[in-house]
Amino acid sequence: MTYGKLNEARDNVLVICHALTGNASLHSWWGDLLGPGQVFDTSRYFVVCANILGSCYGSTGPASPVLAGGELAKTDSVSERVYGIDFPDVSVKDTVRLQLHMLQDELKIRSVKSVIGGSFGGMQALEYAAQAGSIKSPFAVNDENNRAAPFVRSVVPIACGARHTAWQIAISEVQRQAIYADPKWNNGSPSWDDPPLAGLSVARQIGMVSYRTAKGYEDKFGRTLKDDTTPPYGAKAPWEVKSYLEYQGYKFLSRFDPVTYIKLTEQMDSHDVGRNRGGAEKALGCVNIPALVLGIDSDVLYPLHEQEELASLFPNGELKVIESDAGHDGFLLEQVQVANYISDFLSSHD
Repeated sequence: MTYGKLNEARDNVLVICHALTGNASLHSWWGDLLGPGQVFDTSRYFVVCANILGSCYGSTGPASPVLAGGELAKTDSVSERVYGIDFPDVSVKDTVRLQLHMLQDELKIRSVKSVIGGSFGGMQALEYAAQAGSIKSPFAVNDENNRAAPFVRSVVPIACGARHTAWQIAISEVQRQAIYADPKWNNGSPSWDDPPLAGLSVARQIGMVSYRTAKGYEDKFGRTLKDDTTPPYGAKAPWEVKSYLEYQGYKFLSRFDPVTYIKLTEQMDSHDVGRNRGGAEKALGCVNIPALVLGIDSDVLYPLHEQEELASLFPNGELKVIESDAGHDGFLLEQVQVANYISDFLSSHD
């Protein structure tokens, strides 16, 4: 999805990358940052937000129809009409390479002012830097003086690290195991007509815990019950936090499917900017474009020390810290701080 207008030079472009369960509708999840006079100023910038390869919102993914000879399979079973579990493994590198071709080949963008994203979106921003942030990149362009220049002129990775660590892979794997434990997973052959939604609901609840903090949960819920149950504990205790998690799991089922969730968390686990590039230090050490790395001081999922390391890997990198009790979700909830940091960065760099 795009917002604003492309200028005559075709270089007033901001690319915003969405997170795991987000989508190209930027206005629906970072809406307060988008619009005339906002940090993603649509009166100045042409803002592009694309769906991740493998998403259930667009591009191509497990829910996409399989074509045979240019036609849909002739069957009443949804499972036989879509890729499903047979959708191929995709890396973050694959997703970004596809988006780079979209920008250059389809939208005819001359250069990108900045690529910005949080969490999974931050991983994509790093791949944009590695793939298109130097003059040695196959995506490099010529500037107005006919000199080689990076296609991407700056990046803002938020709440992520240079690689998906064992900690993050473990949390993703527990969520996948929740789906596998659902009998409807059917030993790896789930039916698209009757998918393992109970497992997906639990997976989402696990994710919702990892995105926040102990303090955040205590402040929001404490030991509050939804009603006066006696005794106020045990299997029937209606904890507010239990109700919240169950609702989040239920709500998620209307917009996601189990196979896509597995495939996208596996894609996140592929994240390693140094893979096949001689390590992260070498991969980012030749990327001289400005890089603003944002971390959240309470992030349990992607701890601040990862952003500290990341900022040090960029020759022209800087670190800013978002202060919040919200944990990883601070990149979505602390929009004033995020906007101020990004606005100052964009104003300071061409």
